[in-house]
Amino acid sequence: MNHPLVSVIILTYNNFHYLEQSIDSVLSQNYSNIELIISDDGSKNFNKTFVENYLSENLNENIKDYSVIQNKKNLGIVKNFNNSIKISNGEYIVPLDCDDCFYDENVIRSLVKEFLNTGANIITGYMDEYDQSLKTFIQRSPNKSKLILFNNMDQLFEELCRRNFIAGACTSYSRKLFDKYGFLDESYTFLNDYPEFLRLARLGEQIYFIHTTIIKYRLGGISTGKVINPAFEKDVNLVLRKEILPYREKISPRLYRVKMYDYLRRTEKKVNLLLLSIKYFDVVVIKVMDRLKSFVGKYFVHKY
Repeated sequence: MNHPLVSVIILTYNNFHYLEQSIDSVLSQNYSNIELIISDDGSKNFNKTFVENYLSENLNENIKDYSVIQNKKNLGIVKNFNNSIKISNGEYIVPLDCDDCFYDENVIRSLVKEFLNTGANIITGYMDEYDQSLKTFIQRSPNKSKLILFNNMDQLFEELCRRNFIAGACTSYSRKLFDKYGFLDESYTFLNDYPEFLRLARLGEQIYFIHTTIIKYRLGGISTGKVINPAFEKDVNLVLRKEILPYREKISPRLYRVKMYDYLRRTEKKVNLLLLSIKYFDVVVIKVMDRLKSFVGKYFVHKY
């Protein structure tokens, strides 16, 4: 098999508890041509010297080059990721969150083989979710029922408009993708994946799925925690306004009404919720029924 250079990019910001574990999962890869880039986004307590020493003391022959970068100020995930891509040299870009790990030592080898066999510009796979210790398995995503959608980008776009089920944490890119479409949209701060998936599916770019688990995902990040981050909420609203609502012709009338209701409820602070609910009564009924189905499903799963 050909062994093109792969750039693994680890972004950090004020969370270094599991960084060594994340790095170790890169060092243990059985792929022979890896560039490792660690980019901290302006953390006050990031110990660059410690990280560089850890790498120099533990490097394996599979790491051909590495860089440890610390931004002078916080740029946000999207800009930090874009900057890291721009300085990288790999033919393929593989992101890795600093509190997650590659599933096993075969991940990068499997991804490169899939890129070479398919000519793909973007590949995603399974993500196994664990507790904070990465010892207790919780679930695997995406659900297998979603996989057929990767055969049709129009159907995938509509489903993504409902909810993102593609994990950015286990999605890798060919450099050709950025040459073709440009870098990630920096009008977003945190969401470097969901807007991109919507855009690519909308434009008909094939998103490939590999039947391999890519990441051990540690629950508790910004998108899984209970505390609502205002900047994250702003990104979510922007996705509705910029990536979904302008493309009414690409989704069903019912889904469009659901998304319009969601957007108005989230952004129009002065709107009368009662009047909004009356105007979108059909949407309210859909949401109530969905919640009931979810509740009943969880009840029977736990009870039986």
